[in-house]
Amino acid sequence: MKLQKQITNLEKSINKYEEINNKLREQEKIINEYKNKYSKMEDELKAKDGKLKVYLNIQKELEQKENEIININKKLEDCQNYIKKLEDNNKEKENEIKKLRDLNEEYQKLQELLNKSKEENKKTKQKSLKKKKKISKLEKEIEDQNKDKDELINQNNELKNKIEELSQKSNNEINQNKNIIEELKGNLMQKEEKIKILEKNNKENQVKLAEYIDLKKPFESQKIINLNNIDEANYMNSVLQCLSQTKKLTNYFLNEKFENNIINNNIAYIDNNALQLSPIYLEFIKKIWNKNGEKCFSPYNFMNIFQKMNPLFKQYLAGDSKDFIIFVLEQLHKELKKPINMNDLNKKFALNQYDKKNAFKYCFNEFKKECSIISDIFFGFRETTKECIYCKSNYSSKDRNPICYKYDIFYCLIFPLEKVKNMRNNLIQNKNIQFNNNYVSIYDCFNYYQKTEKNKNYCNICKQLCDSKDTSKIFISPNNLIIILNRGKENIYDVKLDFTETIDITQFVLQKDKPQIIYNLYSVITNIGQSESNAKFVTSIKNSVDNKWYRFIDLSISPINNFQKEVIEFGAPYILFYQKI
Repeated sequence: MKLQKQITNLEKSINKYEEINNKLREQEKIINEYKNKYSKMEDELKAKDGKLKVYLNIQKELEQKENEIININKKLEDCQNYIKKLEDNNKEKENEIKKLRDLNEEYQKLQELLNKSKEENKKTKQKSLKKKKKISKLEKEIEDQNKDKDELINQNNELKNKIEELSQKSNNEINQNKNIIEELKGNLMQKEEKIKILEKNNKENQVKLAEYIDLKKPFESQKIINLNNIDEANYMNSVLQCLSQTKKLTNYFLNEKFENNIINNNIAYIDNNALQLSPIYLEFIKKIWNKNGEKCFSPYNFMNIFQKMNPLFKQYLAGDSKDFIIFVLEQLHKELKKPINMNDLNKKFALNQYDKKNAFKYCFNEFKKECSIISDIFFGFRETTKECIYCKSNYSSKDRNPICYKYDIFYCLIFPLEKVKNMRNNLIQNKNIQFNNNYVSIYDCFNYYQKTEKNKNYCNICKQLCDSKDTSKIFISPNNLIIILNRGKENIYDVKLDFTETIDITQFVLQKDKPQIIYNLYSVITNIGQSESNAKFVTSIKNSVDNKWYRFIDLSISPINNFQKEVIEFGAPYILFYQKI
């Protein structure tokens, strides 16, 4: 409203100045006429000196009027400049109004999303309350039935005692009380049948409870079973031993509730004749966790199917544990992936302190399509940032963001030990600290993983190929962390790794689901060959039944008494398996 009033006032002032301008033009015409007259008068004045004074006065008046015209023209120019400023201000305010409208639309969309999420949360709460009520009802029924069962057992014992007392009486009394005994026996039979019915009902109620409560099937007591080396398949045995000690994965395959999903998986649904790895892995897990099984067995079926699926691992040729575990996890995930509960997933991956929603949303939507027991155990999220150096130095952060965010999924971390050592040595040398340049710690590896490097990248903001600072960090850590140590093809013993049974990586994770992110070591694959091409793998595992460490070399199994010497300082550690506490 203020702008409109100002504009109307300006229009009135412009009209006034136009009227003044018209009057001035008329005066200019009059002045021109006067000039013509005065030119004639000059001729006359030359002839008549007496009229010179009059001419001079007229000339002064003309000069005064010309000055007045100049002043009026200046005022007109000032008015035009003021009008232009007002028009520019008006345009800026219109742009601000547009921005405010856009922000209002975004705010309304966010409110709609919030309302939807609130409704979904209400529904999930209602469902959970219903389940809790059902569980409490079932528990009460079981308690009542157990009480009835105890009462019937007590009555049964009392009746048995009475029968024994009656049997001790004389034969005459027994003959007289035959009818009573038969009646009592009939009552006993009826009560025993009631007890059986109550036991059946109790079992049925326990089954119903198991459907509502997510029960974690514990590991059964088991003999430690070794695997026979099939030709050059030592790499396969070492990985399978470590995977068999991954509790959540083994529980899933041993749980009969999921057996149908494992056998009738995604690939079997598409083509029943296609090769499938998950049913063969199920067969392997059942054998190795069979408490009545042999001391060792040969996983021929697994190897035959695996080598047919992946021709790179041909029979009678040495393979590599790293390539094998990557293929197995990818294939199992491909076969077992399924739709998931979105409410649970949204809670797990809720973003609290990062304004990177568009980049993460794309990766998150892709992850939703491919969820499985493998992704639940081994998948983590990595954040990669590319900071354009040109944009950072030429644009303010309010106008343009020089950082591009990218998110992707990982299920193992690969650390190149030689590069980790070089980076660590360079940092320490600058501080003039004495150190052993052949040793690196597990935390040096994590520091190397999140280092910043300079690269050339095309920037979508400045539309050119520019220098950029690239940094990769762990955004969300997995439940089970697999660390692969890349030692190079030769001289695998040049770099020693100092690692511990428990690691705390809280400082290396951006999105924390706990105050501290701590992992416990449960398996190690060590290379004791002369080089990577001539690899011989030894497996050290922490048995999940007795929580003791054991070493597997060929067909021999030996307990580990000194963890420092027999695991950390033994050979060249190649793959580490950690589980989040």
